[in-house]
Amino acid sequence: MRVYSGLIGLAFVLAGPAWAEAPKPVEALDLYRLEQPIDPQLSPDGKQVAVLRQTRDIQTDRVLTDLWLVPVPGSGSGEGRRLLVGADRSPSTARWSPDGSAIAFVGKDGPKSQIFVLDVKEGIAKPLTTLKFSPSALSWSPDGKKIAFVNLVEEKPEAIYKLPEKPEGATWAAPARVVRTFPYRTDPEGWLTPGDYQVFTLDVASGTVTQVTSGRGDWGREDGQPAWTPDGQFVIVSGNPAPDAHLKPVQSDLYAWPAAGGGKARQLTADDGFENSPVVSPDGKALAYVGWRNRQTSFQRTDVFVASLPATGLATQSRNLTLKLDRPAGQISWRKDGKGVNFLYQDVGISRVGFAPLDGSVSIATPEVGNTRLLLPSSGGSYSTDGSKTVYPSVEADRPANLALWSQGKETILWDMNAAWRAGKSIGKLEEIWTPSSADGRKVHGWILYPPDFDPSKKYPLAMDIHGGPHSDYGPMFSITHQLYAAAGYVTLFTNPRGSIGYGEEFANLINLCYPCQDHDDLMSSVDAVIARGFIDTNRLYIGGGSGGGVLSSWAIGKTNRFAAASVKRPVINWTSEALTSDIGAVVTSYWFEKKPWEQPEKYWARSPLSLVGSVRTPTIIITGESDYRTPMSDSEQYFQALQLQGVESALVRLPEAGHGFGRPSQWLAAILSTIGWYDSHAKKAE
Repeated sequence: MRVYSGLIGLAFVLAGPAWAEAPKPVEALDLYRLEQPIDPQLSPDGKQVAVLRQTRDIQTDRVLTDLWLVPVPGSGSGEGRRLLVGADRSPSTARWSPDGSAIAFVGKDGPKSQIFVLDVKEGIAKPLTTLKFSPSALSWSPDGKKIAFVNLVEEKPEAIYKLPEKPEGATWAAPARVVRTFPYRTDPEGWLTPGDYQVFTLDVASGTVTQVTSGRGDWGREDGQPAWTPDGQFVIVSGNPAPDAHLKPVQSDLYAWPAAGGGKARQLTADDGFENSPVVSPDGKALAYVGWRNRQTSFQRTDVFVASLPATGLATQSRNLTLKLDRPAGQISWRKDGKGVNFLYQDVGISRVGFAPLDGSVSIATPEVGNTRLLLPSSGGSYSTDGSKTVYPSVEADRPANLALWSQGKETILWDMNAAWRAGKSIGKLEEIWTPSSADGRKVHGWILYPPDFDPSKKYPLAMDIHGGPHSDYGPMFSITHQLYAAAGYVTLFTNPRGSIGYGEEFANLINLCYPCQDHDDLMSSVDAVIARGFIDTNRLYIGGGSGGGVLSSWAIGKTNRFAAASVKRPVINWTSEALTSDIGAVVTSYWFEKKPWEQPEKYWARSPLSLVGSVRTPTIIITGESDYRTPMSDSEQYFQALQLQGVESALVRLPEAGHGFGRPSQWLAAILSTIGWYDSHAKKAE
């Protein structure tokens, strides 16, 4: 059951005059008009929610955030929303103090980001740090006197050359960039500053910053936030101090460090695998964390573990609380009574909050938690709970995220950010489908998005969009990208072929050492199923996708010429170059293939879409950011030049300074509109 708080009714009344106008289709500039709730945090007393509002500014073409305080209905905390921190501060990572009197956040103080503490009653925020690099992962100590955080400690590499002194007034080129290890650039961070991430504490009263961790390890970088023990004596984080840690990017253990600084770490886990995101139970006797045991497969399901936390030595009696759930889990938090752990997990295209008691059973704590990507309908999102109330972004197929509260078995919308916008729009309708795969009969989950005013007696072009990952998903959520396809008159098909998450570990690993493989058959079976309904113009079939979807779309047009055009976005075209130029080379060579490219060149080539380019006849547009370090531009350049050499009509769209996520809002629009324009201008000749 969903209800709206009184504030929302006012929004609809104010929007009322717009209802007299005919609803309009979604348009490109709507990307700048939509708002989203990000990272909601319930106050300790459960009466208010601190939430980031994300917008996109049309003048600066930037994504902005500001911080708001939203009352919980019936809590006696007032009826109006209150702006706490404006977009000029670019606030992020807002966290309540234990007594609820203050909120710490990361925000801009001049050109750099610092830690601020805001007095909730007075509404005044003060910067407490003067850090060189942006802090992250804020975590209050139990007594509210300190804040733990993660920050980069720069390391000056030994020089391997020295230029002669330049003459006074001379203008020389920028110094050479020397790298000694990898990854040396990552997406979306860009070129990395040499050094290691360390955990620090900030004394709120004095502003004193103390380094807690030391040495190699990238301490706390993969955690949601450092975990304090209830007595405030230790901070627990993940890390990997091994000299070859860069060759083992998904290997880490948990360590307890004296919070006072200057002490030695105590290792708490020693498994072959990945442990992170620790949270200590309220009584300090147990440690919950997220992890997996290394099975050397491309997909490793993250589970929620609980172990006893002794005063010395390793954590003991580790138990997997979500083993039977068979879904990837994360974002854990203890119940206040210490009787179990809440967590977020992905399930058949959506995210849910679950609860795992210590006996190993699992229950659903909320229905759906919506993603806040807006651009694509992948699962995700975040939540905050006190055990009886849970706040989260709530998304439907026909609207972007709202701020929602789940309590006593019902959902209450606390802030419908896009009510007026939605009232004036004609939104495409979504239908869920399950299709047997021609490969082995397995059911493939998917959705059809119809154009507004769809008429099944007419013929429509079909645009298939393939998600990335490949261990990711799509789901029944609003997406500006797919709504723009629908507004342009396309029936849009998106599915979760084998390899997708949320359908069990076995399904996700059906592409282990075989990607692309039968996932292609899954996709084609879904296309066939939609065509069989009779309203698709088979001379206007289109295929596209980004990242892993770029892999599968380029693979598809090497396998079949049924499509009138293709849009291949930020793809891997050559697995050897992906292994040797991307920021995930160690993952590719350790988990996606059995050996390195020079040891098994034939296997890398056999899975590369470039190996099929001789069979491609489909007009293809390739779209990639010039600063993409996940699937570097060099792969797109290889594919474009190969298509040109083959005489295949093709275009290469290069997005300046954009990374794997396509950078600024207008660049995402460039990718969408280039795709629609390419599809519009290509149709097969009727047979």
